[in-house]
Amino acid sequence: MENTPNLFPTFLPCGFLTLHDYATGMAACAAARNAGVLPAQASVAPFGFLSAPGAAGFMGALWWQALIRQMEEETGCRYVHVLDCGSSVGHAVLARTQGQKNVILQTDPARAAAVRVLYQSAGGVFFSARPPSFDLTGPLSSKTHLAAYFMRSYCQ
Repeated sequence: MENTPNLFPTFLPCGFLTLHDYATGMAACAAARNAGVLPAQASVAPFGFLSAPGAAGFMGALWWQALIRQMEEETGCRYVHVLDCGSSVGHAVLARTQGQKNVILQTDPARAAAVRVLYQSAGGVFFSARPPSFDLTGPLSSKTHLAAYFMRSYCQ
């Protein structure tokens, strides 16, 4: 019998990258292709993107979705993406009304339960804490660090 975790639905990617802007996202996609993790004809990437912590409050859901859509058009690949709403229930609800399917919301259990139902009823995923991710900032987004991450030789 195989011991597999049931923490995430099977359609979620094997790992996440924290995305701050278009340029670092495209660099990550290029590094993934060079490492053989993202085949040229892939329709769905094996990795996903998390927004910066609390990004719903300073980026907004529509900006986040436009960023992801532009990357998908450029690469020809779809990405699972998750918007971090910090502790703001209002931002999480607004994001859902604007079409966001997956969200991170760190709030008290009663409010989290209500927002979880909202996202799950739309076929999305609700995270009550940020999943582990590789942060695409500064020197960590260099080609050598990304290559090491995708080749699974980077300390995770």
